[in-house]
Amino acid sequence: MLLQKAEDDGPIRGVKVCHRAPSISHLLFADDSLIMIRATKEDAAKLQEVLNIYEACSGQMINKDKSAILFSRNTSNQCKQEVMGELHLTQETFSDKYLGLPIHVGNSRSKTFEYSEDQVWRRIQGWKERLLSNAGKEVLIKAVAQAAPTYAMGCFDLTKEVCDQISSLICRFWWSQQDK
Repeated sequence: MLLQKAEDDGPIRGVKVCHRAPSISHLLFADDSLIMIRATKEDAAKLQEVLNIYEACSGQMINKDKSAILFSRNTSNQCKQEVMGELHLTQETFSDKYLGLPIHVGNSRSKTFEYSEDQVWRRIQGWKERLLSNAGKEVLIKAVAQAAPTYAMGCFDLTKEVCDQISSLICRFWWSQQDK
């Protein structure tokens, strides 16, 4: 509510996806908080003020070691340093993923979602196909290999190339150790 009030009163402005979209200042997921503000010293100072009030009222402390900050590509180094100084953060994160999904999808969607193929391949590698019946293989494929990329597919359109690669991995597992 403190963040919502700060946005409504004006000191903090969230981020808009496009011109007519509503601004979003924060997203909450379980025990994760994703706060999105303009990269200005003033917004960072107001955010720090809101966080200080939260800490004082709730008795909970924000763990700066687990906190991360990510800037858009066009943010100047001086602006980054000012914002990080106001929020008492020492370094910028360069993480590629948040909640298991890529933060940025560039021009090469196939390259961005290669991790889905790797994830399926790693899971298939641990299975001993010689010890499994066809029914056992089918259950593992449906429950694990096909379910692994489902989360990403719920949020992004995977390319046909990525889907074909995953299908190829599953087929290779299914048909291995077959006599005919």
